[in-house]
Amino acid sequence: MKVKCSKCKTSDAVVPIMYGMPGPEMQNEYNEGKIKLGGCMTYENSPHYHCNECKYEWERGKPNDGHYAELDEE
Repeated sequence: MKVKCSKCKTSDAVVPIMYGMPGPEMQNEYNEGKIKLGGCMTYENSPHYHCNECKYEWERGKPNDGHYAELDEE
């Protein structure tokens, strides 16, 4: 089942946010646009999903409580 972005309503551009030190496989998935790298540390409110279309990010189960990723992060 694809996850749908609650802001722009697309499901084709939503990818999981992966945390931890990326190895070659994670780096390849990131380069292919299949995941977003979230850094090496997670926090209580760390988002689980990222929309490549509108840059909205949110936690699993809380699609309306997210935020837009900063433009300078990419």
